[in-house]
Amino acid sequence: MVQTFSEETAEYEPVMASSLFYTIPPSQHLKLSVILPVRNEQDNLFKTLEALRHQKDNEGFQLPYSEYEVLLLANNCTDDSAESARTYQKTFPEFSLHIEEIQLAQDVAHIGTVRRLLMDAAYNRFTLLNRPQGIIASTDSDSEVDKNWVFNTIEEIKKGNDVVGGRILTRPENSLSRIYYLRDVTYKHLVSKAEALLDPVANDPWPRHYQCFGASFAVTCSIYDLSGRLPVVPFLEDMAFHRALTRIDAKIRLSPLVKVITSTRIKGRVDFGFSIQLKQWGEMNEANDPVLVEQAGALFKKLMAKRLLRQYWNSDCCQKQAHLHMLNVVAEILKLDVSWLISQVSREIYFGVFWEKIEEELEKGEWIKTWPKMDVVDVITELKIKIKNLRIQ
Repeated sequence: MVQTFSEETAEYEPVMASSLFYTIPPSQHLKLSVILPVRNEQDNLFKTLEALRHQKDNEGFQLPYSEYEVLLLANNCTDDSAESARTYQKTFPEFSLHIEEIQLAQDVAHIGTVRRLLMDAAYNRFTLLNRPQGIIASTDSDSEVDKNWVFNTIEEIKKGNDVVGGRILTRPENSLSRIYYLRDVTYKHLVSKAEALLDPVANDPWPRHYQCFGASFAVTCSIYDLSGRLPVVPFLEDMAFHRALTRIDAKIRLSPLVKVITSTRIKGRVDFGFSIQLKQWGEMNEANDPVLVEQAGALFKKLMAKRLLRQYWNSDCCQKQAHLHMLNVVAEILKLDVSWLISQVSREIYFGVFWEKIEEELEKGEWIKTWPKMDVVDVITELKIKIKNLRIQ
């Protein structure tokens, strides 16, 4: 039976989510619930489900299906995706695959609604087990998770992390967007390395990456609730969720051990996402347009200032008084008014919110005039040199 949800039920959430995946209770041994949004993915779905079914530990043994499950939500499909999923379910009845099909009104038929419904449904299932550390893991139906994806996600959470972002890989292909994609990956990889060197955090050491997107992220139920849950926005909902997690100082691990391969198609299922980005990069390549990013010098100064602020933030009241001069140093580095900086640091509860306000201030102050953005090709070269020199010192 296909459930139908309209604009009236969009005020929705707990009610809508509670009506999904409730007929089959969760396993008492459940550790991780995979959410899988599906819309017209009949051609990709078999490979996606095969990858999820064949999950192993690091010694090569199949993970028990009692310990993880897949919640598949087919929404507004005009192909046979839902039927293909049911056929797969019947073929492998031992696999913990649960399927629902819904029809959303046009104004709410977007990935934000669907991923939120799925995450709330998974949360509800762990609530039945009274398991706040239950893990909600997200992937996409045009992606294939690595054979150790579930196991390594669980292991990273066991280390005390609240969130795990997986490395999202693409298969090599000769599209116009490829060179721009590789530049983007290289730049962000170097930024992540600079962060690890200049502003290290204990729970996310090098090696790491920079991705925490819908194709591969996982959160505990407790931090999901504390963050305010996934924002219901039409696109880039994963980035909005990552921002919400950062704002509450969630322990985010960008693990290179957690991997997924995803599609590089340029006709996507959302108004903006990876597929649209690839299309834009292809157009920029044809026009020979540059991608402008933050200069290496600006990045290094910001990270050094951020490290000082983090040290100040984590000190006790007596230490803060003794280290007040650190705020003067930071204000000078970032070209900020020190009185404004002092007022902000005393006002905020979370470091993530405090740093976000600083970033916003930099965008409208003297900083942006001093450090205009540059072509990513030049910045990559500059970053490589600066990181090499930093590691030699």
